[in-house]
Amino acid sequence: MKELITMWKSTRMIVLTAVIAAIYAAVLIPFKIAIPLIPGFTEVRPGNVIPLICSLMFGPAAAWGAAIGNTIGDFFGTLGLGTIFGFFGNFLLGYIPYRMWRAFSKEEPITESRRSTAKAAIIALVAGAVIALILATNSRYAAAVDRPTVYAIIILALIFVSVFLVLKFLSVRYFLIIFTASVACGVVIGWGVHLLGLVPFPALGNIIVINNLLACAVLGPLLLPVLYPVVKRMGLIYTDVMDETELSRTRVWASVLMIIAVTAALIAGNSITIGGYDLGILGSGFGQEVVGRGGLGLGLLPFILLMIIAAAFM
Repeated sequence: MKELITMWKSTRMIVLTAVIAAIYAAVLIPFKIAIPLIPGFTEVRPGNVIPLICSLMFGPAAAWGAAIGNTIGDFFGTLGLGTIFGFFGNFLLGYIPYRMWRAFSKEEPITESRRSTAKAAIIALVAGAVIALILATNSRYAAAVDRPTVYAIIILALIFVSVFLVLKFLSVRYFLIIFTASVACGVVIGWGVHLLGLVPFPALGNIIVINNLLACAVLGPLLLPVLYPVVKRMGLIYTDVMDETELSRTRVWASVLMIIAVTAALIAGNSITIGGYDLGILGSGFGQEVVGRGGLGLGLLPFILLMIIAAAFM
């Protein structure tokens, strides 16, 4: 995490942070007005691809830029106590990708895909079909929506397009990175807002995860291969701007821990709030504005701490 501090010594990194924050806010604001999903809390956010692709290009500047840009955007309809957790969630969205990429690969993030169109399509179709089938046959899911089969088909299509684009134009490693960053962002914000008694975790947390994943999986493979070479020629890739001594070394185990922590947190958060297990003492005496408010707060706390540890050592 050293570069999160040392980057402030570089004028170019400071300027990049300001530019990322401004662009991110500018893309988020129109959708807050036009297409809200949970009024006052979240909306359709194709702009969530910006922290991801900027992270792979500009490193720590993207982490700070995403956090600041999201906060600016919140002044236009979603400002509240949840903004605090939005700052940290979006910080992780811009921080995790470049740290995990450095830990898992020495290649540039646009040079890895060698899969044929047919192979990418088959893998994407299988992935979409498996998840859609699980949803369509899940009694809890079927009870929660009006037309479970229709929703399952829509989910199949979305997953197919997302996975196909990633496999065709980028890599499996890219998909793992956007999954981890997307879930980390959703878990932190969903946990915090649920803890405040404002919006249930499954509603906000899951929407944020899906928003992030779709934006990064669909738009990332289209934008990153175009933008990365341009930024590289301009000498603005963060490893070119910052000296190697200003960058902290990466640890694979910390990235693996982050993957495990965010996945477990997402599963546990949904299980707690939809009654997947008996909360016992965790669910009592913490207020009733949001069901399981205190239970979720304490139940997810170990996973949140694991995420903090992983982020510190990534």
